[in-house]
Amino acid sequence: MNAALNGETKSSNSQKLGAFLSKNRMGLLVFLCVLVVGVVAYAVAFSIHSSSVKKNLDVVEMIEFSLMKDAVELEESVIASRQETALSNLEPYLKKGGIVGARADMLAADIRMQRKEWDASRELWLSAAAKRKKTYLAPICNFNAAVCSEELGDAEAALEYYLLAAEDVGFAVRSRAYFEGGRLKETLGDFEGAASLYEQIASLEYSSDVWNDLAQTRLIALRTEGKIQ
Repeated sequence: MNAALNGETKSSNSQKLGAFLSKNRMGLLVFLCVLVVGVVAYAVAFSIHSSSVKKNLDVVEMIEFSLMKDAVELEESVIASRQETALSNLEPYLKKGGIVGARADMLAADIRMQRKEWDASRELWLSAAAKRKKTYLAPICNFNAAVCSEELGDAEAALEYYLLAAEDVGFAVRSRAYFEGGRLKETLGDFEGAASLYEQIASLEYSSDVWNDLAQTRLIALRTEGKIQ
């Protein structure tokens, strides 16, 4: 009896948490933006191989500074104007490879994401990921490409990119990527596949986090609903 009640309670909590995450999706994107900013400085420190690269990176950083300076105090029309200027100034650097091109892609992708230009943003995130394969920037870019894909209604592509991020051992929030993948598997009707991804989270070294808790409640809900054994 108590076990059944506990299962129902956890299932109810899971539904509430799921509704909260869906309602606050754009707010949750702030986390990813902060993560991108945090790792870029580290990436830059280990990626400067020449004065030319440093010079180009300095230009990209200045573009970002001009975009972000006192942004919280500005009207939307001014922010929009700054974004247009930044995108125009970034154009020559988007064609470059390596860290310079990737950094330009990421900044442009972030701007496009803020403007809800999901298709253009996804293309830029994927371009950045391709330029920085086998680095910790790649899974961040793939995760953001997944977010854009969801906004475009492309669940299969979103699933592909979430799993690319989740399977990269250098990604700091693999648990969330696995959870998002499991959530999409559920929407696609693949409940066993969803359960497999939820169970992956518990095997991670940092599995004792909110995404593991959410995954466990979803597993309980799927079993209660008879969708998995």
